[in-house]
Amino acid sequence: MSTAELNADLTAKARIRQVALELFALNGADATSMRAISSRAGVTVGLITHHFGTKAGLIQAVEDDILGGIQRAIAYKPSDANVDGVVRALDQRLMDHVDENPLVVAYLRRMMLIETNGEGTDITERFTRMALDQIEDLRSRGIASTSRDAEDQVMQVMLVQLGQVLLQPFLQHIAGHLDRDPEQYRLSLRKTKR
Repeated sequence: MSTAELNADLTAKARIRQVALELFALNGADATSMRAISSRAGVTVGLITHHFGTKAGLIQAVEDDILGGIQRAIAYKPSDANVDGVVRALDQRLMDHVDENPLVVAYLRRMMLIETNGEGTDITERFTRMALDQIEDLRSRGIASTSRDAEDQVMQVMLVQLGQVLLQPFLQHIAGHLDRDPEQYRLSLRKTKR
C-alpha cells in the first residue's frame, strides 16, 4: 500500500503507529526521530505526543499492536481438532501471519536482535510471557505435554518458531550456498510427544 493510500485509509493514530512500525523496522527506534514519523505520517509532532506521550509510549503502542496480532494468529480454536491438528494449525497460523506482515518481522528482528535494550521496548519479555501463557493454556487443555517444565517448552517454542522467523534471511543465505530450497527448511512442526 502506498503512503497516500495508507494516509487515506487509516485514522491519524493508526497511521502514526503504522509509520512508526515501518521506520522503526527499517532504521531502528534509536535512529528514528518523532519528526521523521510526523513528516511521513502527515501529522504534527504534537499530535504524536497527544496520542502516545513519548517515543517510548509510541514504541509500546507499536509493540502492543504487534503482540496483539500474533496472539490472535496463534490463539487456540476448538476447530483445531486433535493434539497434532492443534499444533499444526497454530504453527501454520503463525507462519501465515509472519508472511502477511513483513514489517512486523523486520521490527522483531531489529528490536530482539539489534536494539535489545532500547528505550521503551520490552518486546522480548512480553513475547516470552505470551508464549508461556499459550503453553499454560495448551497444557490445561491436554494439548501440550506436562512431562517437562513449561519454561522448557517456551524455550523450545522460541528456538523453533521465533528463532526461525528471526533468522530466516540467514537461513536463506545458507540454503543458497548449499543449493537447497530454503522453503524446505521452514518451520518444522513442534513435537507433541507427551
